Amino acid sequence: MHCEFPPERALDPHMLTQHKVFSRAVDLIPPTMPGLPAPSAPPKILKPRGKVSRLNRGGYNLQDKLGWSPSEYEEVRSFVIHLALEHLNVQRSWKAQLTHKLKVVFSEAKSHYPVLDDYKGDWVVSDFLRGYLKNSSTRAN
Repeated sequence: MHCEFPPERALDPHMLTQHKVFSRAVDLIPPTMPGLPAPSAPPKILKPRGKVSRLNRGGYNLQDKLGWSPSEYEEVRSFVIHLALEHLNVQRSWKAQLTHKLKVVFSEAKSHYPVLDDYKGDWVVSDFLRGYLKNSSTRAN
């Protein structure tokens, strides 16, 4: 069987019903559309398994897990220690700290370094504090 088709005719772009040119301006896109759920924030980063600095017992190295540059890591760590000296009793262990004072440290650290808000449950600030308080409270005794 042999079929012959008529030649195709060229169409102008305005004649194509599926042809749509979108603007590159992102501001024109509404943030949410009626009836659709609002876009959710990316999930927060969970704390790794184990305890910080307990490498032989299934723990982790905080600096390695964060993946920050050494200068960035040290800057944040130093600021958290500064907050501990300002708000906490550094002669006492982590468990002996007042909850409302720990919340102040967490809040100030996140306001100064917004990247800390990407981590679920303030575990990065908590790890910095636990390490520092363990050492400072041991020296005090």
